[in-house]
Amino acid sequence: MLQSGRRYDADGLADGLTVSRRTLFRDLKMLEAAGIPFQYDKKSKQYQINKDYFLPPINLTVGEALALMLLTRRVSTRKFHPEYRQALEAAQKIEAAIPGRIRSHCGAILQNIHVRFWPTSDVDGIDDVNATLMKALVESRKVLMRYDSFYDGCVIEDVIHPYKRIFMNRGWYMIGFSEKEGATRTYKLERIEQLTLGEQLFEPDPDFSLENYFGCAWQMIRGDRRYHVVIRFTPKVAGNVEEVLWHRSQRVQRDADGSLLFEVDVDGLGEISWWIMGYGDQALVLEPPELRDLIVKRARSLVAGYDDTTNVDG
Repeated sequence: MLQSGRRYDADGLADGLTVSRRTLFRDLKMLEAAGIPFQYDKKSKQYQINKDYFLPPINLTVGEALALMLLTRRVSTRKFHPEYRQALEAAQKIEAAIPGRIRSHCGAILQNIHVRFWPTSDVDGIDDVNATLMKALVESRKVLMRYDSFYDGCVIEDVIHPYKRIFMNRGWYMIGFSEKEGATRTYKLERIEQLTLGEQLFEPDPDFSLENYFGCAWQMIRGDRRYHVVIRFTPKVAGNVEEVLWHRSQRVQRDADGSLLFEVDVDGLGEISWWIMGYGDQALVLEPPELRDLIVKRARSLVAGYDDTTNVDG
């Protein structure tokens, strides 16, 4: 519309694009950030673009268009991230730029492609928290937080210096420095009851990195000590374990009988113990003794729960 040579005010652009004024202004900011040279005349309150500027054409192959539509339709719009509504709008705009013949061909293929995700936390209730967090991250602003802490067993209040927002272990988390504890901690966004943008700025830690923070944790809970773990998996599940990169330090070796020797170095035993127990009698811990003892203790507790008939209704 801007390249047509006509001048539009905000209402004219919004009506022509069938979007709200709020969406229009967000899109104009995106154009500005991309370096597209449009101007706004304050006197006439109209927008125009340099007549010599042309958007580069999108020349996608069928394979590229298919991959893009797979991402936008099956992945980007999935409700596992707070911006899924914006992703849906973006997907529609991107697809509109793909030639109709290619779009139709790819759409027919996509009818036979499905992506199934693990269950994830509901993100519909964290819009306000996420908006505040993103602003704090961009501006390096402190935030005042009320948090329903599972670890403390109560609601805590704290001042946080937010460092990162990260998706892992089926949910979204904020990693930041706690003024109350004097250390960097992890907070799940769904458990934040209130997040208020503070007036004070903080100086980001130049030495902070996710790699150093999580260390060699199995997933996200880092223990105080590193352990060399050795597990033997039976032939029944060996292939399932072998084909997945579970941890960056893992080493695997198949034995003649078809079993799998799985070795990994992890900080802490809690998380990996639950993973091992998920394989039941198809996994046997060889090292370290502390992990063997932990598995035995939990297995006995599990059996005791089933032996106690008083826990069964009726």
